[in-house]
Amino acid sequence: MNLTNTRRWPRYHVYLPVLIEVDPKNPNIVVPGLISELSQSGMEIYGGVNRRPGEQMEIEFKTSRGGVIRIAGVVRSRTGFCFGIEFSGVRTE
Repeated sequence: MNLTNTRRWPRYHVYLPVLIEVDPKNPNIVVPGLISELSQSGMEIYGGVNRRPGEQMEIEFKTSRGGVIRIAGVVRSRTGFCFGIEFSGVRTE
């Protein structure tokens, strides 16, 4: 069995609590989520939202200095409430 890694970027196992935007039309409604893997081009995230592959998702987390980072991405895969996200933009506030 060949276990060659074909990913472009290495993945890092993390435990990052985040907030996930529920409705793209109303960014004030969020649910808690958890990032479990992170790479330069995307992440694996668990959260109770209903998104399908190809749809946009925004995630927000707070930095240690009290700032807010919002990450936009496209859902590339989904298994239950586990999503594979490819990054499409980052915004700091």
